[in-house]
Amino acid sequence: MKTIKPVKRKAGHHPAKWRWVLPALFVVLMAAPLAAAESPLTLEQCLDMAAAGNPDIVRAEKGEEETAYRLKKAEAGYFPEMGVSASAGYISQVNQTRPDDVTVTLTPGQPPITIPGRAIEIGDEQNRDLSLALWQPLYAGGSIKNNVRMSEAALSAAVSQTALQKSDIRKRVTTAFYELAMAVESKKIAEAAKNQIDSHLQDARNLLAQGMIIKNDLYPIEIRRLETEQQIIQTEDAIAKTRAALAEIMGLSPDTPVDIAVDWKNPPPWPVPEDLTAAPPERQEQKIARQQVEMAAAEEAIAGGARLPRVGLTASTHYGWPGFKGNEPDWDTWWQAGVNLTWNVFDMGRRGNEQKAARTKKTRLEKDREAIDRRVALDRLNARLTYEEACRRRIIGEEKVLAARENYRTREDNYRVGTATGSDYLDAHTELMTAEIDLSITCARVRIAWADYMRALGIE
Repeated sequence: MKTIKPVKRKAGHHPAKWRWVLPALFVVLMAAPLAAAESPLTLEQCLDMAAAGNPDIVRAEKGEEETAYRLKKAEAGYFPEMGVSASAGYISQVNQTRPDDVTVTLTPGQPPITIPGRAIEIGDEQNRDLSLALWQPLYAGGSIKNNVRMSEAALSAAVSQTALQKSDIRKRVTTAFYELAMAVESKKIAEAAKNQIDSHLQDARNLLAQGMIIKNDLYPIEIRRLETEQQIIQTEDAIAKTRAALAEIMGLSPDTPVDIAVDWKNPPPWPVPEDLTAAPPERQEQKIARQQVEMAAAEEAIAGGARLPRVGLTASTHYGWPGFKGNEPDWDTWWQAGVNLTWNVFDMGRRGNEQKAARTKKTRLEKDREAIDRRVALDRLNARLTYEEACRRRIIGEEKVLAARENYRTREDNYRVGTATGSDYLDAHTELMTAEIDLSITCARVRIAWADYMRALGIE
């Protein structure tokens, strides 16, 4: 046996073939996400992808974030405000003062001397001021408290709006998912039916070659084969459309290849468990309507508080020209502090009408909430009836498939021994294919109806 001696290589030297390791590894790592994206997706995976990438959900979340900032702005109303201001200007006349005349007695026997007073300017026609002012509200007619109250209600409504948007996306994803599943199952059934028709057509051609049938007996089989091919084309078109719709809802490009994996072995419960319907939770639409009424009540309180006075502490410090030093103005500093009160006692009914408008808006929103409650009750009733109908249709569909399969088997046996015509065989085959397609559609609709019913109950 020939002994192969190990080759000594210099440090840092690699064979030529290792030069391709890093590029190959890079290609594998880049292809891994693509392979994962093309693997079959379950309904839960599709829902997770839609929750993370659907633009409607992202927009709703941004609206919730915006409302949270507005709440922080309203809460900041309790705290003082501080501002810096600077001014420079020219006044046509400065302040003046004129001391009284002064009479001075020098020595006895001499008349007194009177020194007349003269006007003295205080300040300068040029003035500049740099100030730092603080305002702390003490009483604002309840406007700050009600602004916070309204912002909190708005934030709760925004949270419910996001949840409602997510619920709507879940419904759309579920519907598109099972519509795609229906189309895929229908195509499988149609392709299996075409294979059976092709086999039957080949048997008929053999019989024609043996002179046991005439050529006209082939035409019905040919027609049925073409009809089956048309159905395959229709299902392929439905698959392409529903796949694009599902990808778009998930936040992907519509031309993204999306394959799904459906668990047909675990249907929803039937009959419906009583614990689900005993006390259904409040739906997001109802929460939004309730928060809107709360916002209108806060708006009414704000409008009423606007008719009350405003009281606050004020303090400011200044550095300006002129500084008031006699007739030699100069830069100087000073400060002031006090209590400020403002009260608009007459405004031609502006605030009063605003309060009345807010009260009317609150009444309107209360009526809207009552209407939403009635619509929710009707939606729950209709969703349950739809689900019950779908479950009953599924039970009947399963029995129909069993009967159609047995009928097809009998007709096929009879046809092979010559006791049934080709038309009888084709009719039985068509009935079986139709029953199987109807059952697959019904099974998908059961799951869609269950998702709709849970959504109607407010259960996600």
